[in-house]
Parts: sequence; C-alpha cells; structure tokens
Amino acid sequence: MTARLRLTLLLLAVVGCGGEKRSTTRLTADATGTLTVLDWAGYEDTVMFATFRQKYPKVKVSVAFGESDPDIYAKMKANADACVFHFYTGWQNFYVTDGLVKELDTTRFANWSQVPERFKALGRVNGKQYYVPWDWGYTSILYRTDKVPGGIDSWNALFDPRFKGHISMWDDGPGAVTAVTYVKGWDETKLTPAQLAEIERMWTDQRKLNRFYWTGEPELVQGMASGEIWVAYAWQGAYNTLLGQRIPVAYAQPKEGRNSWVGLYGISPKCQSPELAEAFLDEKLTPKVGVNLIGAFAYGHVNPNAYAGVTDTNIVKALALRDPTALDRTRFTPIVSEQDRNNFGQLWARVKAAH
Repeated sequence: MTARLRLTLLLLAVVGCGGEKRSTTRLTADATGTLTVLDWAGYEDTVMFATFRQKYPKVKVSVAFGESDPDIYAKMKANADACVFHFYTGWQNFYVTDGLVKELDTTRFANWSQVPERFKALGRVNGKQYYVPWDWGYTSILYRTDKVPGGIDSWNALFDPRFKGHISMWDDGPGAVTAVTYVKGWDETKLTPAQLAEIERMWTDQRKLNRFYWTGEPELVQGMASGEIWVAYAWQGAYNTLLGQRIPVAYAQPKEGRNSWVGLYGISPKCQSPELAEAFLDEKLTPKVGVNLIGAFAYGHVNPNAYAGVTDTNIVKALALRDPTALDRTRFTPIVSEQDRNNFGQLWARVKAAH
C-alpha cells in the first residue's frame, strides 16, 4: 500500500467516524516523491530542512533559485514548476491577487503553535492564512564607531553631509522610499505625488554624499572593513560578519525604529503533492532547523524556541536574541500595491540616472 493511499484511507476514516474535519494526519516515513521548491541560493543546503529529510528520507527535494523578489514573482507568474516558493514581506498581496498561492490549513502544522502571532499575521491576506513565516532580519544603519564616535540615532544619517564620500546605500527603490518615510514620518502605503517627489529629490541630492550603491553584502562588508565606508544602510548579516572580523562597528537603533523583514513560504495551487509541501513547511518551523538557519546566515527564525540553541555570541548580538523586546521596536515591511512598488522602482531608476 502506498503512502498516499494510506493517507487517503485515514482521512476517510476520520470523516466517516463523525470526527472534526481537521487534518491531524502526517506522512509516514516511507513516503516517496519529489518536492519542488523555488528558493534563494544557500537554502538548498539540507540543513535548512534537516528534520524533514530525517523523517522522510525517500522524498527528494528539488530546489530552483530566484535572484530577487521580483524574479521569484515573475517565475511564479510564468508557471514555474514549484510546489513551494519563498519570498519576503511586501509581496503578499500579489500572489493572492494572481491566484498563485493556496490558502493554508494550519491545523496540519504540528509546530504552528510555536510561532508568535506577530509573524503569523504577516502571512495573512484578507483574514486568510496564505503563508508560513520562516526567516527574519533587521535593516538599520551600520557604522564605524572609530569614524563616527558620536554614534547614530536616526535614519537621517544617510543624508548627513558630515559623512560625504563615506556613505553606502543599498541599490533598491523600495528600500530607499522606506528610509525617507521613516525620517519624514510618512505612511509608506499612502504616499502622495508631492511626497514621492520629495523622496526623489532627497535621494538625488544624496548622490553627492554616496560612495557607492551596494547590491550584495560582500561588497558592503569589504567597504566597511577597509574604512572606505563609515555609514551604510545594512542588514544584520553584514554587522555579524564585521564583528567576526573585529572591525569597530555598531548597528544603530534609530529613534524612528529599525525595519524588519520576514521571509514567507507559500504553496502553489498547482502543486501535485500538497501533503509533501505541508510537511516540508511544518518541519521548517522546528527549533532544530531554526538553529541551523541562524548559525548559517545570522538570520532570525520565527520559532523563539530555537534561540537558546544559538551559542555564537556575535550572532546573538547581531540579532539581539537575548532581548525579548527587540522586535517590539522594529517596523515590519508593509504591504504596498503593485503600482506603488513599480513607482518606487521607477523613482530609483531616475535617481541613479540623474547627473
């Protein structure tokens, strides 16, 4: 008898006995098949789904890669052969609107209760749970303490002429818009044409202060380590790397708040093996996999039970894992419309083309 047939018979038995119509079934250890996943480079490492691999050793996980959130979205719209896909906050509505993601039955996830509500909420659209949150991190201002002895307490540091020639901004339109909305106290989801014009002006003027726009963390880390860059828009991964290199750096807690981003997994409605997809995502939520993720990338994991297993002091510091209030002082990336996101990208293209 195949694993799929056993699962079907068990489901029929539960319904036939008049029990609740909620799935508490699990795949058996001899389950077979191939699960296709559209993910980011590095997440194909089996430690990122270690407990799934241990429980279902006969299931093959086939991972394809996206280069960016727009790329992953485009691939899913182009009918990518992926049961499971992984993207970051800000794109939730797009997949739902385009019918690219199925609603989840969270009773099928044994580890769902270990996920804090703040993360679960980010996976909902119109009150329905479409996504499983998984990884998270911060965006803030990274700076050289020997070059900026007074410290930094605001996102406005990216526009401070005192640091001319030693600032590095991420090469990203939505990120640039977010930073200015923090400085100005504006609602990123309800920007007026006048506010967008002001954002564009600020970043155009900032060009004479900016050393280079970074696209990958290695070039930012190199710039900070050499002393070329003193102040930068950065994720906590760069902070962790520089701490490991004993470079004198600090990661600001701006008065406007840090930004926090969260990675989300969805299941395609075209998935031919949804039970494998559900089991895969359930195991992604285990503390063991969380420890593996945190140790490999210095990214946070949505299950707080993983934090006690992290012993690297630099990672603990970079993610503020021992501070239970750290995420209370951050601002999660909001959902914006597709038109707004396109406008942000066009704005940034004009900024970079300006002379």
